[in-house]
Amino acid sequence: MRCEYHASCRVQLWNHAYVDLTYFSHSSIPAWIRLLDRPLATDQRIALIKDIFSDDNETKVVRHLHGDDAQSFVDVIDEMMDTLAPWLRRKCLSTLCRICDRQGLLPRSVQIPLCFNQADIPLYEGGFANVWKGQHQGREAAVKVLKVYETSDFEKIMRRFCKEVMAWKALCHPNVLPLLGVTMGNRRFIMVSEWMADGNINEFVKARRNANRFELLSDVAWGLMYMHGEGVIHGDLKGANILINKHGHACLADFGLIAIVSDPACSTTLTSSTSAGTIRWMSPELLDPDQFGSKDGRPIKESDCYASGMVTYEILDGQQPFGSHNVHLVSGKVINGERPGRPLGAEGAWFTDGLWGMLEQCWSAQPKSRPAIKAILEHLEQASKTWQPFPPGAGDDIETDDGGSLFAVSHYRMVLHSVSNLMLTSNTLCSEANNSTG
Repeated sequence: MRCEYHASCRVQLWNHAYVDLTYFSHSSIPAWIRLLDRPLATDQRIALIKDIFSDDNETKVVRHLHGDDAQSFVDVIDEMMDTLAPWLRRKCLSTLCRICDRQGLLPRSVQIPLCFNQADIPLYEGGFANVWKGQHQGREAAVKVLKVYETSDFEKIMRRFCKEVMAWKALCHPNVLPLLGVTMGNRRFIMVSEWMADGNINEFVKARRNANRFELLSDVAWGLMYMHGEGVIHGDLKGANILINKHGHACLADFGLIAIVSDPACSTTLTSSTSAGTIRWMSPELLDPDQFGSKDGRPIKESDCYASGMVTYEILDGQQPFGSHNVHLVSGKVINGERPGRPLGAEGAWFTDGLWGMLEQCWSAQPKSRPAIKAILEHLEQASKTWQPFPPGAGDDIETDDGGSLFAVSHYRMVLHSVSNLMLTSNTLCSEANNSTG
């Protein structure tokens, strides 16, 4: 029970709101929360929200709201999020995520009708979700439908899904894919986002070889730094989960979903394709939490930074990390301290000593030894300023994506291959000559 002085202060604060304060005679906290549903001015609502979240006891109470009280509170706070100060916004988001997780509910504002034809064949099929192209408010949209197994704990999936969606909805940054809405029901969990016609970052740089890869990687770092500042961990950073928007900038996608599909209580099977598709980018503490001192094996900021190093390697080299190794062997190699080798050839020129040193720091077995995402961003932005599509001498006519530029690249690689073969042959002949004279 709150003290009479505290209650009287609230009465004085809200007596101009034309509310029948006898309704609150028993100092019921949920009753005070329901005041948010009244037709108050924006500044009045903000003041009340600040008042609630400045009191630890009341914050604990609102986290345990249920039923209609929980739904009303979530709807009101969600509506006010953009008007709140950063510190208050983070507190509200944390509380909303907890309520959504406990109650398996979402703000009504994010719930939308089904917006794709279920009879169509999905355009992409993944280990834990399929993707269709749909329509939302007159524009193309990507519709991702999570796979739910008959023996899965549906209630647990729903709660975890709601928590992750709430965190995604609150994010707003040019380098983070915005959520357009979700659909729940009939054992289905559907997320709708903007359709990205240029695909993911891997597809983009292959189609546009002159694209400034360091600039795109800087986009990734900006998005990740924003997410970390909001207290959100990506958890599944890799090239396939980085999309290119209509302005040619990289956007982070599919964050938080790995937390749903990897929860043993949510799904009976973490499919091999899902697991295999992520292991190459996973840090040692995620692969073996016990050996590397991870409390619960969940992704952390440092594991995101490890993955960002792998993404940098992936985008510059054009190959997945450990691309020449069977994926089932990668986990053991990483745990034992092995990391990707420094690339040679045309792409190898991008891996300067400074960049390679940074990547090795990102791949440290000790999370605390890895650089923060801000330091990674600074290095990538500096490299972006001196970007060249290919190293000097690779063909001075490489300016566009036309046939001439591709021929120059192909010719450059042929020269490298020929020189490499000549050096190998020369070394072999020298060795044979030495053996014969010995």
